[in-house]
Amino acid sequence: MKYLNQFLRGSWTNIFIVFISISLLLRTGLFINYFDEIDKNFNEIVKIFAIGLIFDFITICYFSILPLLYFLLTPRAFFNSSLHRNFLRILYFVFLNIIIFSIFAEIIFFDEFQERFNFIAVDYLIYTKEVVGNIFESYPMPLLISCIIIISSFIFIVSFKKIISLKYNNFKSKLFALSLIFCILGTDFIFIDDNKFAKLFSNNYNKSLSQNGIYQFFSAFRNNEIEYEKFYLSTNPKDANKKLRDLISKQENNIKFIDDENIYRRIYNSGPEKKYNIILVTIESLSANFMSHFGNKENLTPNLDALANKSLFFTNLKATGTRTVRGLEAIALSIPPTPGNSIVRRPNNENLFNISSPLKERGYEAKFIYGGNGYFDNMNYFFENNGFKTVDRTKFSEDEISFANVWGVSDENLYDKTIKEADESYSKNKPFFNFVMTTSNHRPYTYPDGKIDIPSKTGRNGAVKYSDYAIGELVKKSAKKPWFKNTIFIFIADHCAGSAGNTDVPLWRYQIPAIFYAPNIIAPRVFTKNISQIDIAPTLLGILNLSYNSKFFGADVLKNNNKFYERAFVSTYSDLGYFKDKKLYLLKLKKELKVFDVNLIKYGWDGSQELITKNFSPQDLDLAIAYYKVASDNFKNQKLKNFQLNESSK
Repeated sequence: MKYLNQFLRGSWTNIFIVFISISLLLRTGLFINYFDEIDKNFNEIVKIFAIGLIFDFITICYFSILPLLYFLLTPRAFFNSSLHRNFLRILYFVFLNIIIFSIFAEIIFFDEFQERFNFIAVDYLIYTKEVVGNIFESYPMPLLISCIIIISSFIFIVSFKKIISLKYNNFKSKLFALSLIFCILGTDFIFIDDNKFAKLFSNNYNKSLSQNGIYQFFSAFRNNEIEYEKFYLSTNPKDANKKLRDLISKQENNIKFIDDENIYRRIYNSGPEKKYNIILVTIESLSANFMSHFGNKENLTPNLDALANKSLFFTNLKATGTRTVRGLEAIALSIPPTPGNSIVRRPNNENLFNISSPLKERGYEAKFIYGGNGYFDNMNYFFENNGFKTVDRTKFSEDEISFANVWGVSDENLYDKTIKEADESYSKNKPFFNFVMTTSNHRPYTYPDGKIDIPSKTGRNGAVKYSDYAIGELVKKSAKKPWFKNTIFIFIADHCAGSAGNTDVPLWRYQIPAIFYAPNIIAPRVFTKNISQIDIAPTLLGILNLSYNSKFFGADVLKNNNKFYERAFVSTYSDLGYFKDKKLYLLKLKKELKVFDVNLIKYGWDGSQELITKNFSPQDLDLAIAYYKVASDNFKNQKLKNFQLNESSK
């Protein structure tokens, strides 16, 4: 016990008290700030703070591993010197700054995502230039850094005591330190299961408040990839493929399966094929509820609203996820979201069958045009290795950039570049497919002055309205081009502006618009059926009237049987959702299932979802499992690769 007593008498007691106190203060502040969103009955409040204390405790125990290892490895001569004690003072001050910084970072992160640190925070470590730049452009960082230093200094002065550490004089001291390390690791791995704790909450805000951001950060880091078969409700691969083949047989007209097991099929369309040009614009964070068509009263999207009246307008479309790479994955590959990272960011994602594959066979030039740096989220690598030429910020000349922020050039500059690329393809008598990704509707919400009636850097509404303004300019300038009459413009969001809600996966947060605008090609129409982002690629190729071999999981919603494809796929990093007939089937880690009744209203949802335990369709649940099982297996087993040339003509 004397070693434990010596350890507890040391400065680590101060650190423990400081960390627990600061964590409690943060949790209380978030609790007050999001008070309207949480379940406020007494038991829920007790759970928030009790479970929060457990996570805070195990987190500070992890921190204690560092000084324990330091104690084990420090030479005796240095350990017993006055220099060593001064060094510990410096480490204590650095530690305080790190903790206070993490608190500020969590507040900023929670404001953006309504979550404690998660896999997004892990991803952001990789792209420090964009992320740090975004933070400096969005927040008064000199003031925040000054506050961090001042607060840390105050705590240091108030809490610092003469450091009393373990005496470095015998083997038992080392053994005690080593034992503590193993106890900490063992306690976490054996007794702490954040998924089990998460199941104690039905309200997502309550769950998030009960967590510790630092612990969640490292938990996300070590769980960055998730194996479907191991963690989710599953089934036999042959049974899963058979269920999907049976569904596709009912769902799609004029198809022939290429093999006897998988969903690979030949899609036949009668009549001549069309070589329309395509400009597909994926708009950053454009939630449906920004548009007047979906009830918005602030006139943020006058150009998109006007285009919708002249277009094929999809009003019940759901994004597959909450990240840009999920939207790009769904549109390009027509595949349900697989758990963990998007395929755009995974190894072995080269030469996959994608939206450009049938077009490239027909002589199209396919380009991915992005206003930012395409190394972010592995976008350049993915598109370059899947048939696209990439045109990112590095390909813009100085005179092509009139405004830019850390995320990329303004949408106007991006669209001007897109028009130039279209002109280049047209001059070579090549049909073109330009896959465009915007950046202006992203924090820090900055854009050129004088374009709209909302000043730059005043919030999301201004960024939305500027994004809409730039779309209007794109259409006006394109209308003067010789290729305009033979071009289909598609405007679709990558995901919504937010994903927060008081339930696991708030379905209304996934509602996005999609507009197919081609006044000389497509008659105006409002399509109200429930569909998914993965249906965009096959629907577009259907408008081109192509016959082609397909590995798509999505369907051509304009030509096929409505009854069978009215479904959508939604996801978080670890939750996989399948929405059908007003029921949301949620496949969760540890093979858990949740089913929700979803309350529909016009063009979306009122936000209410009721958890149910029965009165749902076993057949639809089986299909949900089959979709996600086959999608995960096909990528893992490299079955999403492009068809061989000799197969493409079958």
